[in-house]
Amino acid sequence: MKYFFSALLFVFAAQLFAQQKTNQTKHLPFETIYFAGVQFNNASNLNRILKDYDSGKVPGFGWNAGAGLAYRIKQTLIGVNFSLSTSSKNDNTMNTGDFTVYVSTNAIHTGRLIFSPQLGVGTQSTTFTVQKKNLNGEFGDFLTTQSNQTKMEHDAAIVDLSVTLKTSNSERTSFHPECRIGYKSSIAQNEWKVVNAAVSNVPKDRLGHFYVQLAWGIGR
Repeated sequence: MKYFFSALLFVFAAQLFAQQKTNQTKHLPFETIYFAGVQFNNASNLNRILKDYDSGKVPGFGWNAGAGLAYRIKQTLIGVNFSLSTSSKNDNTMNTGDFTVYVSTNAIHTGRLIFSPQLGVGTQSTTFTVQKKNLNGEFGDFLTTQSNQTKMEHDAAIVDLSVTLKTSNSERTSFHPECRIGYKSSIAQNEWKVVNAAVSNVPKDRLGHFYVQLAWGIGR
């Protein structure tokens, strides 16, 4: 996850540089966006196995945040997004980080409102921790043959589809509120891997996330 934090810091630094250059030109060919919102997760195959073993489920609701930077060619945008999310329920916790490269357009508008569809592809790294309860045993058992937690990983290539509602900003020098809804999903069914263990019969999931975000953008 440290790589995602580093990427986010890079985007913030790029924004400060862009603001400094604004003193020289008002119409920079860049758009910057910062966003935060809610996320709804789907991992049907893993949930089915967790239910069989009375181990709860993957948290369905969580929070996300991130940033993006795009280069504008007329009404077309080519950019990158970084985002982090966290979800927790009954001590089961899922954390996700993703990086996408996307193409978008500002050509669809009515009055000062811009409807900006976006298609992105990238990578996603997810960790999920199951918290087991009502266990008994000696202290040493939990250091050898028994554990009160199981940690899993799910890495996948993803596709990200979204629509952002913007307002036109001819000066391109100040932040304006935006709203975005979208859905991201792993392209193929990928395995859940137990961390530091070689296991068989692991479930596969096409991990999906529906999200709604409030955002602040500059540059359109």
